[in-house]
Amino acid sequence: CRCPMYRLRGAVQRYAWGRCGDESLVRTLKTACGDGDDGGAAADDDGAPYAELWFGTHPNGAARVADGERRGELLSDVVGGDVPFLLKVLSVARALSIQAHPNKQHAQQLHAARPDVYKDANHKPEMAVALTEFEALCQFRPAAHIA
Repeated sequence: CRCPMYRLRGAVQRYAWGRCGDESLVRTLKTACGDGDDGGAAADDDGAPYAELWFGTHPNGAARVADGERRGELLSDVVGGDVPFLLKVLSVARALSIQAHPNKQHAQQLHAARPDVYKDANHKPEMAVALTEFEALCQFRPAAHIA
C-alpha cells in the first residue's frame, strides 16, 4: 500500500482548566501547525486557555490537512470516514473532573438514542503519555480508608 502521509492541523479546545499563552503546550503546537484560521494560536488575544488539541474526526473538533494539495480538507474526507480514535494533547493548569466513559456497545446505544448529547458512537479508551511535567490521580482509595 502506498498511502500518502499528511501533516494535520489539530482542533483546539479552550476549556477553563487549560493553560494560557506561552505556558500552554497546546498553543505552542498549534502555532507550529500553521495559520490559526479556526480560532487557534493567532487568535490568542482574548487570553482564553488552551486545554486540548484534537487530532481525529470528532464532530466537535475535526483535524484538517495542514498543507499540500489537500490543504484545509477534513481528515474524515481524506480517509473516507471516521477514525476509531481521538488523539488529544492536553495542557493542564488545574485539576480535571473525574470522567467515566461507556464501553463500545453502550456508546453506540447512547449515540443512537441521544446524538445531541453523545456526539459519536465510539468508546473512550484512554492512555496518558506525559510530554511535560504532569501529576495524575491513578486510582481511588478503598472506602474503608476514607470512612
